[in-house]
Amino acid sequence: MNWIKDASKAIYSISAGQTIDGFQPLDFFHFFPQWYDLWIKRNLVALRKIGALKKSYKDLEQLLPPPSNLRALLQKTIPAYLGMDHNSKADLKDFTNFIARMLMESCPTDPFGLLSTPLHTPEQINEMVNNILWEPGTKEIARTNGQLITVAGSLVHGLYNDVVTDLGWDAYGPYEDTQFGDEKYSFLIRHFPNLQPSELWPESYLASVKEIKIFQLFKGVKWRINCVGCHTTLEYGNPIEGLKWCSVVADGKTLTVEEIKKIIAELGTKAENIYKNIRSKSFEELKRMVMLQESYQLEKIYTEAGMDWRPTEEMISRIVNKDLMKNVIPHGVFMTNLEEFEKTFGFDIFEKEVLNENS
Repeated sequence: MNWIKDASKAIYSISAGQTIDGFQPLDFFHFFPQWYDLWIKRNLVALRKIGALKKSYKDLEQLLPPPSNLRALLQKTIPAYLGMDHNSKADLKDFTNFIARMLMESCPTDPFGLLSTPLHTPEQINEMVNNILWEPGTKEIARTNGQLITVAGSLVHGLYNDVVTDLGWDAYGPYEDTQFGDEKYSFLIRHFPNLQPSELWPESYLASVKEIKIFQLFKGVKWRINCVGCHTTLEYGNPIEGLKWCSVVADGKTLTVEEIKKIIAELGTKAENIYKNIRSKSFEELKRMVMLQESYQLEKIYTEAGMDWRPTEEMISRIVNKDLMKNVIPHGVFMTNLEEFEKTFGFDIFEKEVLNENS
């Protein structure tokens, strides 16, 4: 499988002009290499138990996290190799090849999200558009949609932290020239699939709804999704004026504007409370929290395999009372070109030493 060059271009698109110093609540690039080899080995045990390495995306769709989350797994696994025990090469190759194949099968026209996240087929798009209960887009509704996306995203960043964000927040599209009535539109879907991870947080921090979908049809507006759904950017146009039709659905129910506003207020309070909780944690507590959140990504796979998804004692022993690793990825370095990014984050080494070994 020859996928890493396309993956690196897409992942670079969200890393350009940034450093690793902004991630919260801790420096993941110097944390994951401490224990990721054990987690990946265990992931493969679960995947093999259910025969996933020989199954298609269609067979596994209901067990897998969203596509953006799969892309983020590559974004983390490849640099982690730089600080890992390199006896894990075979496991890394099998795991990353599996993730890449799932992306190529689920989003064949842009698997790694260089410009978009095209999860749905034309037939699925047509069926969705014709079954959604649309409301005409107004300035009030457009602003309310924007507030909902912002506040739901804020809560997700608390529930799942910066690097597992994509487990709770994705976007699909933009699907250009989508037919609705006599007109064609740019169709964009925002998806918050799980705002109730009760396995991670007490009920008081969780939303009253589990899943939110925001469907939007635009005219004269161009969106770009850089690799992961929370990095949806406006290329041109006015999203307030350009929103022509929209619908917000929570747990299968289409919401009114007033219901959306109530959810916005609720999610804002929940987000504030969860950040207070996170800021009160010690360094050791933060490490345990992040390891638990990271492990939760493949919870459905583990459950299907009859395994406990939670970190093992061996994984935990790797991090307890230990400082983060040093000098795996340099701090304070802004990525300015693809070649520099591939070298700094180990994509070139991973391709040579892991993917091409004995291939």
